[in-house]
Amino acid sequence: MPGLRVAVIHSDDHHHRYLESLLRSRFTVPLVVVEPESEKIRALRRRRKYRDWAYSVYHRRRRRLTGKNRYRRNYFAGHPLPPPDGRTLRLHVPSANAPEAEAALRLARPDVTVIIGCSVLKARIIRAAGPRMVNVHGGLLPYYRGNHCFFFALHHGRPDRVGSTIHHVTTGVDAGPVIETVRPPMTGTETAEQLYCRAERLAIHRLLAHLQRLEEGTELPATPQPASVGRTYRTRDRGPSHDMIHWLRRTRTRLRPRRPRTP
Repeated sequence: MPGLRVAVIHSDDHHHRYLESLLRSRFTVPLVVVEPESEKIRALRRRRKYRDWAYSVYHRRRRRLTGKNRYRRNYFAGHPLPPPDGRTLRLHVPSANAPEAEAALRLARPDVTVIIGCSVLKARIIRAAGPRMVNVHGGLLPYYRGNHCFFFALHHGRPDRVGSTIHHVTTGVDAGPVIETVRPPMTGTETAEQLYCRAERLAIHRLLAHLQRLEEGTELPATPQPASVGRTYRTRDRGPSHDMIHWLRRTRTRLRPRRPRTP
């Protein structure tokens, strides 16, 4: 498939722009649709989903105050977005499901559409995206769907279920067939944020390798997910009490005296 055409739908986090930059440096990218995080949060309030809105505001402030935003920005700072070149339409929308996003996808006619960090897409957007739509999900499928997957895997004492997943997009939350799962290197002392950044960068580079093989004529893998396994986590499922418990556990682990090795 020479001259692979790749459309991108993402939010505005640092690793989202990192993915866009790498795709634009390697493939023809006729369209980028950006759904800002601030717009997603405002939409929750407009739709009177006040609990979801409050938790989204809490997590946004928590990340800023704890330095996690700064850490992620520095981690993905190596590939800034290229300047506008007239070949890529970069469209900012209040929602990834907006009519203008659907119309732009139909005009772009991509061979594959890559999404990361955006809202759950409606069926009409998936149809407009063309023959293939792929998501980079920050969680190990099928066990952890939705949000805060790295946090909950560690919170549950399941480091073996820490990782990111590249998968085909279908209707539903992170429900499509799996292309590849990626696990970050671990020593046991990392935070969820550190592991998330490692895994997402690895997954992004693995995605580029898959797309290069697709361009050369090899179709993307597709392993169905078992429907009865795993759970979907929402933003509101992680509150201040979860963060406090997790912090206390990590503090006790760091302060616990190590036993001397037996000679």
